[in-house]
Amino acid sequence: MSLKAKGIHAMKWSSLGTVVSIIVQLLQLIMVSHLLSPKDYGLMGMIMVIVAAAVNLTDMGISNAIIHRQDVTRNHLSSLYLLNLGMSALISLLIWLSAPYVAAFYEEPALINPIRWMSLLCLIPAFGQQFEVLCRKELEFDNISKIQIAAYVGGFIIALAGAYFGFGVYALVGSYLGNALIKSVGLLFLGWRRWTPRLHFARKDLKGYLRFGVYQMFSNLLQSLIYNLDYMIIGRMFGAQTLGYYSFAFQLCNMPIQKLSPLINTVSLPIFAKMQMQQELLRNGYVKVMSYVSYLNAPIYMGILVTAPALVPFVFGEQWIPSVLIIQILSATLLVRTLTLPVQPLLQSKGRTDVYFQFTLISMVIQAPGLFIGAYLGGVIGVAVAYLLVQTALVVVQYLFAVKRMLGPCGADYVKSMLPGLSFGAVMVAGVLLLNRLADWLFASEVHFIIQVACGVLFYGASILLFNPGLIASARQIIHRKSIP
Repeated sequence: MSLKAKGIHAMKWSSLGTVVSIIVQLLQLIMVSHLLSPKDYGLMGMIMVIVAAAVNLTDMGISNAIIHRQDVTRNHLSSLYLLNLGMSALISLLIWLSAPYVAAFYEEPALINPIRWMSLLCLIPAFGQQFEVLCRKELEFDNISKIQIAAYVGGFIIALAGAYFGFGVYALVGSYLGNALIKSVGLLFLGWRRWTPRLHFARKDLKGYLRFGVYQMFSNLLQSLIYNLDYMIIGRMFGAQTLGYYSFAFQLCNMPIQKLSPLINTVSLPIFAKMQMQQELLRNGYVKVMSYVSYLNAPIYMGILVTAPALVPFVFGEQWIPSVLIIQILSATLLVRTLTLPVQPLLQSKGRTDVYFQFTLISMVIQAPGLFIGAYLGGVIGVAVAYLLVQTALVVVQYLFAVKRMLGPCGADYVKSMLPGLSFGAVMVAGVLLLNRLADWLFASEVHFIIQVACGVLFYGASILLFNPGLIASARQIIHRKSIP
């Protein structure tokens, strides 16, 4: 099979895995949210602050180094495998030992045992991680996607069964661990037959690998802390119940960006890499990708914003109504955050992961005091509003600090790239709001929500077809021709 054919085959399976994972996670959120309380979600949010940060340390940035280097030997892989296992075991132990201190910080004694169980999430993936990396290197995404689909389905079943039988937060803990275990076992079964790690470890084998990944590792760690800072503040200041409402809202709003971000990076990085020595072409390519990101995300997040009052009670139940306003604010926040996504592949294509690390530090400096002030002045709603203001400021900072340095002055084009998707999204919102009054008078809330969604899709699609009919064909052409070598 040619490289191009492998690439197309890999993209198809990767897209299938993404679609299935979105469907399964959405079903899990819908069904489990009817069975668990806001406090259960709040406790899980507290746990994930520390666990998510720790997971980013276990890989040490080695995965991308293995993919990048073409001179990888069996000794290298054996040494890296043992290093990854050892580091993961150490971090898992540290999380287990830290459980009482985390519980004391949040003043929630019930956190101790769930944190100790979740510490295994730092260890379990390490057994299969290198096999996944090697499959990715060879573009064998079909095997990876099949394993990931099985893992998501298994995690969903565990969460649903645990919630149904009254295990509370342990249903969510079991879902994470079950997902990781199924995936790791599947990767072990797949990879062990091809390559069995040896009991070999030498420091010289690590040369170059750690240096390559250090900026990425610390950037990912800081990003994890930044993204979970709101959880930490709300959990500490307002308790698990309030954090539960916020956590539920954030999970719903974060799901699209969580799944679309890797897809955007996968498509845009090879495009930018091919253009990296041609400044004008790279600038035009970046602006075009920004435009596609705007088109892709605007209808999703503006749709969530306008339908949230009908969506939440209809789909998730009336116990989550206190999350409606938070969902509306966070949908605007994460829409703004999606506008910063293309900067990472841009900097990677230019070999400037150090600049991305510096930008991450700046984000931390801006976001931390902003969220604290928001919490102090306005409680959980204040945190959500502050988050929106911070993300808006970071779009400006990103341009001045990163985009302008890489592409030169292009402020007008930078702003214009965001406007089409946002404008068409605004048309969609206006149309839905105009129909709301009529729907309120004629229909029940269930039918009202379905009408909102249908009208939103029609308004957005009609706007694109009327004002930019060549968009879809252009996007398909770029993805097919430029993202596959």
